[in-house]
Amino acid sequence: MKQRKAWMVWGLALLIFSLGYVGFHSQAFSNSEPEKTSIPSSESSKEISIHTQTEPKNDIHSSKEAKHSESASIDGEGVTVIGDSVIVGVEPYLKEKLPKATVDGKVGRQMSQASKLIDELSAKEELGDRIIIELGTNGPFSKDQLRSILTSLAEAKQVLVVTTRVPKGWQDTVNSNIKDVVGEFENAKVVDWYAASEGKEDYFYKDGVHLKPDGSRFYASLLIQGLQDE
Repeated sequence: MKQRKAWMVWGLALLIFSLGYVGFHSQAFSNSEPEKTSIPSSESSKEISIHTQTEPKNDIHSSKEAKHSESASIDGEGVTVIGDSVIVGVEPYLKEKLPKATVDGKVGRQMSQASKLIDELSAKEELGDRIIIELGTNGPFSKDQLRSILTSLAEAKQVLVVTTRVPKGWQDTVNSNIKDVVGEFENAKVVDWYAASEGKEDYFYKDGVHLKPDGSRFYASLLIQGLQDE
């Protein structure tokens, strides 16, 4: 009888131990399950979505700005050129590169006539925000005359003033006045045609002023470079 009770005790103990082991193993298995996969939270998903969307927008915005800047320089939109007979000769070559530019050249024009022309172009809404002034071939002008013109163009994005090469007594005065006055204005810059044409006699006709085709192409390229070098 005692032996029978002993076996029953051992059997009961074994049963309890087995049930406890199964329960413990099942709990351990269930606790280890989430570690196998990592599901991002809703906040993480939002961060990923925002990150992947904002980067391309910045790239697109930059490319649009670059494209706009490039097109403004290439097609001549918003560019106005005011000059004398030198510009009359250069115009066809300039328009090849800047087809949308407004080019107003006139034989015999002087700096004293520029203010009136600027007012007329502005009234007709033909004055761009990038302006090139090529005057001085036909006579000198004072610093105050040029200063007054550049003051009237203070709102322009860019103003280029071109030095002259003319075998006349006023050449040096014109070029000196241009360099002195242009330096007073943040939006203005000198395009030094006098320096660029040094030693290039074959670009000129016999008068030493007006340009042959190769000279006109070179002159046009100099102006375009000036527009691009902000």
